[in-house]
Amino acid sequence: MDFFSGSCIEGYESTCSSMSIEDFTYHWGFLIGPKDESAELVPGLRCHVKNHPLQGWAYEEVGLRNVKATNTLLARIVIAKIEDKKRLLRLLRETRVVQNDPNFRCRTWVSDALLRISNSKPSVVGTSELDWDKIERKARRYVEKKTAAGRYLEADRMLDPKPTWNLMEEKEVTD
Repeated sequence: MDFFSGSCIEGYESTCSSMSIEDFTYHWGFLIGPKDESAELVPGLRCHVKNHPLQGWAYEEVGLRNVKATNTLLARIVIAKIEDKKRLLRLLRETRVVQNDPNFRCRTWVSDALLRISNSKPSVVGTSELDWDKIERKARRYVEKKTAAGRYLEADRMLDPKPTWNLMEEKEVTD
C-alpha cells in the first residue's frame, strides 16, 4: 500500500501584492511513496504544478530516487493511504491548471485536487485527512517549529530523510 503526502517544499519570494505573503512562502505538492520506508532509498513520485516563465502553469509528475528526501523538501505531511493509485494519478492529472489568473498558485491547485479526491466515488484513498485548511495549518506550524529548532541549518542533515508528520495519527514519524 502506498502513502500520499501533502508536502511543503521549496520556499520562495514573490512581489504579487494582491495576496498575503503566506501564499508565497512554500511550494506545495504531493508525494506518493510506499508505506514501508525501511530501505535507505525509497523511490516515489512528486505530483505538483509549476509556473514556467514561458509556458505558464503546468502539471508535472517526477519520479524520485528517494521520496524521503529531496534537495528542496522541508517536510512531509502524511494525509492518506492510497487504495487506487491509477485513479488517484488520473484525478491529479485532470485537476484544472489555471492560466492568466494571478490568484492561481500551487496551493490552490493542491486544494482543488484534495476536493476532487475527497469527492471521488469509489474513493481512491482509504484512511485519510483531506481537509486542506487542516493540512496547510499543520504543515506551516510543523515547518515553523522545525525551523525554530534549527533543523534546516545543519548542512550534514540536508540529505537525511525530512521531517514527517502523520496527520491521520497526529504524530511525528521522522524528525
